[in-house]
Amino acid sequence: MSSGHEHRNGTAAGEDRFGTPHGRRPDHPGPASGPSSPGDDFHTSRNPVNWPIRVGLIPEPAAHQRQRALSGALDEALNAFGHPAAHQVLSGESGVGKTQLAAHHARFLRAHPVPNQRPEVLLWADAATREGVVFAYAQAARQLFARVPGDPELAAGQFLAWLHDPVDAEGRRWLVVWDDLTDPAEVEDLWPPAGRERGRMIVTTRHPGHRSGHDRAPDRESGRDPGRESTRDPARELSRALDLNARRLVTVQEFSPAEADGYLRASFLEAGIEYTDDELRSLATALGHLPLALAQATAYVADLQLSPAAYLELFHRRSAALADSFPRWATRSPVAVTWELAVERADAHHPEGVARPLMGLIALLDSAATPEQVLVSRPIRNYLGRRTFPARTLARHEVRLALASLERLALVSRDTPLVIGAHHLTQRAALEHTRTRPTREAVRSIADGLVHVWPDTAQDSALGRRLRSNTAVLRERTDGRVRVWSWLWEEGIHPVLFRAGRGLDSSRQMEWAVTYWEVLAEAVAHALDPDHTGRPHHPRHPQHPHGFGRFERPGQPEAPVGPGPDHLAYWSGATADLAQAQRSFEDLYERQLRVLGPDHLDTLRTRHGLAYLRSRAGDTTGAIVRYRNLLADLERVVGPDRVETLSTRGNLAVCRAESGDLTAAVLSSQELLEDQREHLGPDHPNTLNTLHNLAHWRGVAGDSEGAVTELRELVTIQEEVLGPDHPSTLTSRHNLAYWQARAHDTTGAAHALEALVEDRRRVQGPEHPDTLASLRQLERLRRECRARSQSDPSGRPCDDSGARESQAGTNGGNGGAHEVDPNDEPTGPQALNQSWS
Repeated sequence: MSSGHEHRNGTAAGEDRFGTPHGRRPDHPGPASGPSSPGDDFHTSRNPVNWPIRVGLIPEPAAHQRQRALSGALDEALNAFGHPAAHQVLSGESGVGKTQLAAHHARFLRAHPVPNQRPEVLLWADAATREGVVFAYAQAARQLFARVPGDPELAAGQFLAWLHDPVDAEGRRWLVVWDDLTDPAEVEDLWPPAGRERGRMIVTTRHPGHRSGHDRAPDRESGRDPGRESTRDPARELSRALDLNARRLVTVQEFSPAEADGYLRASFLEAGIEYTDDELRSLATALGHLPLALAQATAYVADLQLSPAAYLELFHRRSAALADSFPRWATRSPVAVTWELAVERADAHHPEGVARPLMGLIALLDSAATPEQVLVSRPIRNYLGRRTFPARTLARHEVRLALASLERLALVSRDTPLVIGAHHLTQRAALEHTRTRPTREAVRSIADGLVHVWPDTAQDSALGRRLRSNTAVLRERTDGRVRVWSWLWEEGIHPVLFRAGRGLDSSRQMEWAVTYWEVLAEAVAHALDPDHTGRPHHPRHPQHPHGFGRFERPGQPEAPVGPGPDHLAYWSGATADLAQAQRSFEDLYERQLRVLGPDHLDTLRTRHGLAYLRSRAGDTTGAIVRYRNLLADLERVVGPDRVETLSTRGNLAVCRAESGDLTAAVLSSQELLEDQREHLGPDHPNTLNTLHNLAHWRGVAGDSEGAVTELRELVTIQEEVLGPDHPSTLTSRHNLAYWQARAHDTTGAAHALEALVEDRRRVQGPEHPDTLASLRQLERLRRECRARSQSDPSGRPCDDSGARESQAGTNGGNGGAHEVDPNDEPTGPQALNQSWS
């Protein structure tokens, strides 16, 4: 909810999220490409910054980390702020220690012994996707500025503009780290300025800087087959980025013999393992001096107190049978063997039999940051428990014990705040091994776990971003040439698809959101009835040569497919493409009737979207008819107490109010509110929306006191559930003050607004539109009180509100007419849960 009209952050019609005409992307959203409207000049409004600024999680140092030979060159390039420096791009194969090298230098600069050599802005971003970089930039902008656009892309552009500003950023030392740059073209407009005296950048990437297109090999870590991708060459794109800018390529290779020897000696000394020089040399040579393989091997040796010779014998024996364990993996990396031994050992720890299947699940998710709460959720614990003997439901602490075992064997890392990381090559081994590669049950369990911990209020938070990122990674995983994402369609449309799309909604990424839901709807219709014969095709069926289809859009991974009618209806309405949305939904509805039948939940969901489209188009009468018919069928098919039925009742009440029948809307919402409290809970988002709507309609109908009573209750619940500083809580407080004034409690409304203005200044900033709206309302009430006190010398407190009288079209002694800003009016009715998920 927001108090007033939607704030578009200066993005004009016909422009994309970069503020440029559709189809064009600027080199970078620097100062010249920011919003042009003076009222939307966000980067001119400053926060009192609490220096230094820290964004992102720098990985913890690996055990027995050694000083690398190339550290000296990096020290020379990165240190000595005050002299121009090129961006340092660390390129190398997976497992050679690029991330640890970047983290070492970031930690060193952060704690530099000379204070004026420490970066005042230190940002660590997961660059595997564009969203990771954008999210980190947006977080930095929120620490720098009082007013930040709600759209993450615009907020990221605001931070990038600050970096490019010769006045502001030139006087501040900054270090930006992009870890695991995967697609250089995807982030080409997000590079910080190069060659700055006070700016430094480190990039890690698995792409070599220079490589001809014809010798491109499959990406061993991601499992992508170049034949299935477009003809774009990330290596060539990275080379172009290096050639055109002040960026220096640093090739990171495996340990040198001396580095590997030092690492092994330190590891075995700490573990109390006896060794000879020949054993160390032989072990390092067998493992290819690869840091990741050495870490897993030394962890295994330490756990079992083996001699290096015994481990080496075991390693060679397993290497001879590697094809049996990894029949489809072409790589001959020593990590395949060290991983297999390590995961076997972790699986033998208590609780026995849990670590191996848990590793298989982790391999399906984001290598950088998987929230621990996903892995300890009930769906995941049930899945893991079915793999124990005897089968049982695991407790959370047992899953955490298995995670500790995986960490002990150097298979995962655990960071604060409770995120799990895994190396790309470790994940690849799990995806290829015969005992941990993806299964339908595993994929559905992961999807269940993501939905289980995905609250409605977390879309724009760090948790929300991580959940969307993990969902995007799951969408890209394959089993051979089959995308595991397709398995989520075999037993009905999984709710995680709608959660991922709603992430786009909350980020206000309109164009992408519309495309997401259009592809979702079109592709599932094709899967249901691709040749209009009425025969649904299985997503993996060979008669379906194009799979689910793709849409190519900069910065977006391949979209999932399936009907998202309510979301598509909303976003099509937002972009005024209602006619096209109507045609798409009518066509989808006809196919679903033919294939699924009229009582299938997906068919009913599409009808819900059609009714919503009618209301968005202004056909309130038509929407009421559709909602009434749908409600009768939902009560018959799923029952009167399900969220689908309750949501439809709520949206029917909204349509009744919009048609002018406020009495019916209030009465039906009162009944709905009681049912939602009983069946959904008092703090469910739909319950709170109904309480908000009921208060609004009471006030509009003339019952200002009733509106105040219900808004007080709403504010109390929101303060407990969302927190006192949540934007929705602040908005409800603004609405409460508005109706207090309308209920003749002008003094109480003024006091409430005084407190609200102070809180909004602190939380949202003094120039935020909502802060200004509350301030305008407060000043209006103060003027009215002064005017009334002058006209009434008795000294009685003013007991009426000019806001009420001005809305009625009279001045009424309120000190003169004034303009009513739309932001000062209370929030209108809210639609309920359009996704049913």
